[in-house]
Amino acid sequence: HRPLLVGVPERRLLAINGAGPRTAGDFRLATTLLRTVGDVVRKMLLRAHGAEPVRPVLEITRPIEPGLTVDEILEVLAGPMPQWRQMIELPISSTEAMAGDAIDHARRLGGRDLPLVRLIRLTEGPAVQILHLGMDEEASSIRKLHAFVAASGFQIGGDLHELVVADPTVVGQARARSILRVPIAD
Repeated sequence: HRPLLVGVPERRLLAINGAGPRTAGDFRLATTLLRTVGDVVRKMLLRAHGAEPVRPVLEITRPIEPGLTVDEILEVLAGPMPQWRQMIELPISSTEAMAGDAIDHARRLGGRDLPLVRLIRLTEGPAVQILHLGMDEEASSIRKLHAFVAASGFQIGGDLHELVVADPTVVGQARARSILRVPIAD
């Protein structure tokens, strides 16, 4: 698969930050919590508008320090405690009040004083992305992405962003699909 240049507008997302491998319990717990908040928003929209929006894809960003080589980036990502932010996009028809109510609902369900999920706005702007197939090694897709950025005369301007189109925990590794994206600097 070949990298593509895309433009990503500002979006509203529910987000939760953490650290550790994707196979760890904390990562799965964060995914569940994020999906719970998203499902509450979807139910509110169903009651308000009589139509249920499509379930959003899970998105994951992983910080990339400026100036690192692709080998250094891969080393950080493969480390024992890589940092991540999981996100799901809010439906266009949802309000910020709905998101706040859903976040508070999940906070109360978890018996927490402070919520773990928050509402953010994210603008990536111009970016380069590539389709990553589950049977491929992620490092190969990241290398292709970085090679395209360098060959095109661009510089990476932000975090590695993954949109999980087909989750390997649901469809199996062979059928897993993700879009890997990096914003480019102006």
